[in-house]
Amino acid sequence: MIFANGDCYITYQQEGSISDSERARIADGFLKGTHEYLKELQTTKHTLTFLYSPVKVMEAHNTIEPCDLVIEEVRAFLGRMEVAA
Repeated sequence: MIFANGDCYITYQQEGSISDSERARIADGFLKGTHEYLKELQTTKHTLTFLYSPVKVMEAHNTIEPCDLVIEEVRAFLGRMEVAA
């Protein structure tokens, strides 16, 4: 499940645990990747939370609802990392 989590976070949450090795692989992929809006990744046992700047997205797309655009970027990233979102 992917959802907006506050004003500047998008969270991917799954029922089962994300293993330490999987979290490390995803975090490494995040650091090595190029992102349009994603600025930071925080992980827990069940979640991946992405930080973004809503103002940057709103200005770039002339919108007041930036989270849908960022959710699509998160989906694309998770797809590249082979995480079923």
